[in-house]
Amino acid sequence: IKKISLNDYNKIFDHNIYNEEAQIALAKYWIEAQKKINYHNNNFKFFKTHNARLRFKNYYYTNQITSLGFIYIIRDPRDVIMSYSKWKNSSIEYTVNFLLNNNIMGTQNTKNRMPEFIYNWKDHYKSWKSYIEVPRLFIRYEDLLNDIDFEINRMIEFFYKNYNIEIENKNIKIKNIIKCTEFENLQKLENDKGFNEQSEHTIFFRSGKKNQWKNKLTKNQEVLIKKYFEKEMIQLKYI
Repeated sequence: IKKISLNDYNKIFDHNIYNEEAQIALAKYWIEAQKKINYHNNNFKFFKTHNARLRFKNYYYTNQITSLGFIYIIRDPRDVIMSYSKWKNSSIEYTVNFLLNNNIMGTQNTKNRMPEFIYNWKDHYKSWKSYIEVPRLFIRYEDLLNDIDFEINRMIEFFYKNYNIEIENKNIKIKNIIKCTEFENLQKLENDKGFNEQSEHTIFFRSGKKNQWKNKLTKNQEVLIKKYFEKEMIQLKYI
């Protein structure tokens, strides 16, 4: 496994802002960092990310050597705007513009947090959709809310079909998963013990509902979002 050079380390950590030089230095070690996660034993590792599966200055975020497959959770972009505006304590107008454009998730150097290359909602989705070298499963957040039992069974089938992993006592475990991940329970856990992804402005498990955008977005904002994301929103049955 390639170790980070002192020069690259300084580029990433010695400044308050992640400039392009720091971003390139960071991207060089995406694959190496994932190799290290997989290094110690051959068991499955689950890795959650907000990153697009992009190519940045000839460096891919992940590949089939370090990733056996992925599950992608997607959400209506109009509700993403509601959630992200609260998390960032930003206006809806600012958040609409942010998610329509190609940005990384902030350039401020934050302790214990690397910048995430997210890009706009459409291109983020397409970056993973086009990654066909490994098994993948796409799940709408709204479908999890509507029928979580069905969606969990889809995940179980995904692991069985692609990795020959069979879940014993499946029905009991599904009931336990549903109980443990009820939104009210997650809110209570965050209130009691905190959560490392909450922002300074709001708790992370704030609402979790769908269609929050209704009566919140202006008509012009709705039209703008549909204009930019129409093809993908139709494909995903959001419109």
